[in-house]
Amino acid sequence: MTSLELRSRLHALIDSLKSEELLQRVHDLLEGSGEARGVGVWASMTDAQRERVLKAYASSLDPQNLSTTEEVMKRRKA
Repeated sequence: MTSLELRSRLHALIDSLKSEELLQRVHDLLEGSGEARGVGVWASMTDAQRERVLKAYASSLDPQNLSTTEEVMKRRKA
């Protein structure tokens, strides 16, 4: 998906929000990220780190790759 497609979909999602509280949270998230000023987490990552994040996200779209909270907690305790 291109940057333009992502922006278009994001704008459509934001336009469809009915909850003012949720809209405020999205605003705060985006404003607080620092990305608009080039100082956010994403801006501080190397290209390799960004690629790993994007691969992890793509992997998370397949439900078979996801773990339940219980599974994660069991691994954490072990």
